Amino acid sequence: MCGIAGFWNLDGRPVNHEELIRFTNQLAHRGPDGWDIHVDESANLGFGHRRLAIIDLNTGDQPMSYMDGRYWIVFNGEIYNFVELRAELESLGYSFKTESDTEIVLAAYDKWGEDYQFKLNGMWASAIWDSRERKLFISRDRFGVKPMIYLFDGKRFAFASEMKAFLALDNFHAEYNPTVLANSLEDATLVEGAEDCLFRGLKRLLGGHCLTLNANGDIKIRRWWHTLDHLPTVPEKYEDQVAQYRELFLDACRIRMRSDVPIGTALSGGLDSSSVLSSMSHIRKSGDATMRMAHEWQKAFIGTWPGKIIDERHYADEVIKKTGVTPIYCEMNAGMYLEHFNEILYQFEELSDIHLGPWFVHKMQRQHGVVVTIDGHGGDEALGGYTWHVFAAMRDANPIRYAELALIRNSMSLTHGLDTYINAIKNRLTGKKSASNGTSWLVAQPKPFSTPAMEQDAPRLAGRDELFKMLYADFHFTHLPMVLGNFDRLSMAHGVEVRSPLMDWRLVTFAFAIPSAHKIGGGYTKRILRDAMKGILPDSIRARTKKLGFPNLDEGWNSPRGHQFIKDAVASSDFKSSSFWDGKRINADLETAFQTNDKPRIHKAWRLVQAQSLLNMFREKTEKVSAA
Repeated sequence: MCGIAGFWNLDGRPVNHEELIRFTNQLAHRGPDGWDIHVDESANLGFGHRRLAIIDLNTGDQPMSYMDGRYWIVFNGEIYNFVELRAELESLGYSFKTESDTEIVLAAYDKWGEDYQFKLNGMWASAIWDSRERKLFISRDRFGVKPMIYLFDGKRFAFASEMKAFLALDNFHAEYNPTVLANSLEDATLVEGAEDCLFRGLKRLLGGHCLTLNANGDIKIRRWWHTLDHLPTVPEKYEDQVAQYRELFLDACRIRMRSDVPIGTALSGGLDSSSVLSSMSHIRKSGDATMRMAHEWQKAFIGTWPGKIIDERHYADEVIKKTGVTPIYCEMNAGMYLEHFNEILYQFEELSDIHLGPWFVHKMQRQHGVVVTIDGHGGDEALGGYTWHVFAAMRDANPIRYAELALIRNSMSLTHGLDTYINAIKNRLTGKKSASNGTSWLVAQPKPFSTPAMEQDAPRLAGRDELFKMLYADFHFTHLPMVLGNFDRLSMAHGVEVRSPLMDWRLVTFAFAIPSAHKIGGGYTKRILRDAMKGILPDSIRARTKKLGFPNLDEGWNSPRGHQFIKDAVASSDFKSSSFWDGKRINADLETAFQTNDKPRIHKAWRLVQAQSLLNMFREKTEKVSAA
């Protein structure tokens, strides 16, 4: 896991080494263990790398070369099956100088070309330079777990792990893309799954896509991964499906325990994170180890909110009791929300409600020496863990199944606005334009969300049931991309790598291949995972239906201190003179909103305050970097 950056000057400009170093070191938080650059002077190309050392601590430095310098790579992520891939490549005559997974990627690229991507089980964003062919190849993992941002103006192609890195480039100006800003403020799930980024000119290479660039400036982006093309044939009997899912899940956990540094987990007490920790414990206790498995793994970090209904400590303690791991409680309160606002927002660099919980838990992990955390992301979106998934399943259910789903729905914590959310997803997948509920405060208005991948998949989803379509959209295009982007930045802000067994491509394709009733049915959401964890997970957790997760405390902004924070921000000259919204009208409207405690309108203003604050920080950072 690392921070990567690089650029190729296609107009003949030589690489400015100082600029490349600045560009790279903007990502120092992602890689606190060292840095280096590589420059191909003959091509005017430079790579930069900030290392978070996890595998092969001594010889795994990057940028890394292979085949006598023909190939160079900067790689962010982990390849969990690198042990097996190395053995296969060695049998084909390849040799290696390091013990890292990065060198395996280079050999695989040499052997199989771009098809090497199908060989990898992992998460990654990488750039490979072929100095012989004068070709740059950039790849992103199947589901977009690791980020890849780029900028191309015809003269220079630049890429990096985060938007803030581009602040170090000469002639880059931090300005919002008005449409993306509007979409982000209306619905935060419409950002990470789209190509255009929040800041003007920046693009996102989407998950399951790769990019090729040659010396003539010809750029080609293609989608290399289609989940629908890789759905396996699953056993007919449900009990056999459960057995196979259990086997796959345990193996997904097993290979993610490969590490040369201590690992831990963020435990909420919910089904997904509890399943991960309990399975790790099961693997260790059963002696079912794997090569390169971490020696230290027994720490579970639990975010707690004393006195709040959202506190899940009592659930987490049940898992701790069964596994015997060491709990580390991370106590939080609403006051910390504003106290760390600027720090979190800068690292977050997006406008969905910033989350104190994961930011603080990952900070505590790093302080306790844990560099890798194995967590439960992806289970809700693949297996139907949210209330709106139950509502989606009800839309085309027969009377008997409808009654069953109604009982499941009633056992969960209900969420408002479900019909709107479901209809929005349905419209996106069918190509229909949904009416915007954007605020009249904005100059630009949100636009219907769509990507080429969504349009490509829509005809193939037409015959699927409502739950399948909802899960497919949430997983690939909307909700999960937002979650993955958020947690990547919040964890890497502290130099902590997040690994997610439930994101293993074998589990994902299996989940999309089984009937919807095996995901939501039998009285529960995520049915197959609950049944697969029998004997491993405490029964009280397997049967738990109330879902809390990391909270987003409104006490941070909806409090006397928060109200004053908002009032001061919207009264500033920068906010009032913004070209993106009507600052004067907002100030007038908020007077009434504060008097009547109109939470939706105050929250809308709070989101705009975030937008102005982030823009100010990016501009200030640009000035500081330029001055340096």
